[in-house]
Amino acid sequence: MKRVDLIAIGREILRGQTLDTNSHWLTKRITAMGGEVERMVVLDDDVQAIAREIGVSFRDGAKVIITTGGLGPTFDDKTLAGIAEATGCPLSLHPGALEFVTRRYREFFEQGFVESPEITPAREKMAHLPQGVEPMDNPVGAAPAVFLKTPRGVIFALPGVPKEMKAIFEAEAFPHLKDILGAEVYLEEVVKTGMGDESVLGELIERVMKRVPGVYLKSKPTHFGKDVELEVIITAASSSEEEVHRRVKEAEGLLLDLVKAHPTRTGG
Repeated sequence: MKRVDLIAIGREILRGQTLDTNSHWLTKRITAMGGEVERMVVLDDDVQAIAREIGVSFRDGAKVIITTGGLGPTFDDKTLAGIAEATGCPLSLHPGALEFVTRRYREFFEQGFVESPEITPAREKMAHLPQGVEPMDNPVGAAPAVFLKTPRGVIFALPGVPKEMKAIFEAEAFPHLKDILGAEVYLEEVVKTGMGDESVLGELIERVMKRVPGVYLKSKPTHFGKDVELEVIITAASSSEEEVHRRVKEAEGLLLDLVKAHPTRTGG
């Protein structure tokens, strides 16, 4: 599984004015594609902070970084400047992005959503992208998203508005991520073990994961007691549905065999 880090950007999240539902949605979507989210961080609208955290993610082994928020026309939308700082790809006016922004504001004007289609400096700001990026169309809003390949990994910069973020992810980011992560099918199964001691169960889980590559097992902790029957979540992802089901079933069977053979099946 390739590591994916999520960076949510916006002072409104840190102040409790906005709930970061984007990271929660992305985590489920990425896991279902065979990626592994190892870090999520929320940042202020600060160029140096954004650049620093991108650097940390790449140094720690992330192959994919997805940022959300900070792509708009206002002065505090600084995500692209942070990406430029982190990657050494300076901002410049991207003709394709400018064409997109111009078209979107013309459409908004014709629909009566804005008073003027004029490309003001604030609107043009959204077309100043890090050099070398691939702009991604925004079917809902006016700010283009960004896809950037670097020697250390790739960066996706998506809008913070959930409706825009999800639309761009599915239409534009998904095809790239499918190739990068290499998995299309994800399966999760919950198994009741009948065991009550997580320390004992943990040893059995480790043995299963060593013998069945490509699965991840995690016990659901609870309290100690004779009535406790711990559950284990078994997950797997692959490009093949048949392979995913095979791995999960093999892991489930092995785990239950080990549990059955263990002398202590209940906790105290």
